[in-house]
Amino acid sequence: MAAEPVLSICVPSRNRQLYFRQTIDALLRSERDDVQFVFVDNSDDPSIMNMYMAGKTDDPRIVYLPTGEHIHSMMANWERAVAAATGRYVTVIGDDDYVDADLAAFLLNLEAHVGQIDALTWSGFNYNWPVEGEPALPLKLDLNAKVTRFDKRDLVARAFRWEGALHVPLCGNSVYHGAISRALLLKIRDHFGGRFFEFPTIDYENAFKVILTGQAFYHVSRPFSVPGVCPLSNSAATKTVASEDAAVIRFNQDLGRDINDDPLLADTPFRAGHGVTATIFVIQHWLCGKYGFPHSGYEENLVRSMVINCQNYRDRESFDTLVARYRASLAQWHGGRYLPLFQPQFTPAPASPPPARVIWSGVDSEANLHFAENAAEAQTPGDLFEVLKGILVPANEIEIALH
Repeated sequence: MAAEPVLSICVPSRNRQLYFRQTIDALLRSERDDVQFVFVDNSDDPSIMNMYMAGKTDDPRIVYLPTGEHIHSMMANWERAVAAATGRYVTVIGDDDYVDADLAAFLLNLEAHVGQIDALTWSGFNYNWPVEGEPALPLKLDLNAKVTRFDKRDLVARAFRWEGALHVPLCGNSVYHGAISRALLLKIRDHFGGRFFEFPTIDYENAFKVILTGQAFYHVSRPFSVPGVCPLSNSAATKTVASEDAAVIRFNQDLGRDINDDPLLADTPFRAGHGVTATIFVIQHWLCGKYGFPHSGYEENLVRSMVINCQNYRDRESFDTLVARYRASLAQWHGGRYLPLFQPQFTPAPASPPPARVIWSGVDSEANLHFAENAAEAQTPGDLFEVLKGILVPANEIEIALH
């Protein structure tokens, strides 16, 4: 392995050894020697991964951090994963995800054309791990490989003023399924509390700090990773407000405290865990309050996002519960000035599920590839990516013609 890897791929894990091992196997199929793999276990039973990794110690690309003397919070586990990375760029994925190690080749290619890269994002799609009785879902990806440079002012507007947001800001630039220069991550650590991560909603907190601190932001439309959704995923537990509330309880137990008790949140009526939109806003409120960043001009956009957040729920109980929470908070916020803008409309789910249909596979007129997530009998995100890789533009051949 190179003395300084181009890319460090960090994979923190907790109690999902079945998926973690398959993800490790998929990543190690790469023959690149300029990539570092940082595998970090944080499980109640450390013996499972310790025994598994014992047979892989001869691969110089691997850094393995076993479970320590005590269980870490998710935030602390990510902290030790990124702290162990020595690559010029760093990405973090979940233990049920996949990332293409050839991302290193594209970073070298892009770097040769543009010089400094602080953050790189890419397009992609989610993958649901197979569950008996659950049909495979249709997926789509852009076969083009267009490279775009983002203007920092636009990213700040999308992130902090919620311009163009759906139920969350459309800003990206997190180390989670993105590549951030290690130099920028070290700068963030030095400027923000001596840690890479301070707020337990790690991905968005990191994205906001990257946007505030970085200067050179790029995006490529070719996918380089696949977020996976296994039955144990956090995202698999967010289909109803009741399941989200249960996940918040587990999250707080893991963290060892309720983040809403932080004094910096005493002057806002919104609460982390009371709606995805509110949670993202709370991160911004906490960050701007702690470090003195001005934060204004977002209010109407934020309320519109709260409406979308409510309307995403198709069961009446979840919709009514979230609407009630937002109404109560908005009534206290700025003297209730923005409450009239909050008018969500409930749309019930269909009375019966749509009939099973054959998923069309092919390329449409806009060069989008349509396929099923079990294409070629793929059983993991890594399997599926290998199927698709043969028709994607090779990472080192992507044309750098900035848009």
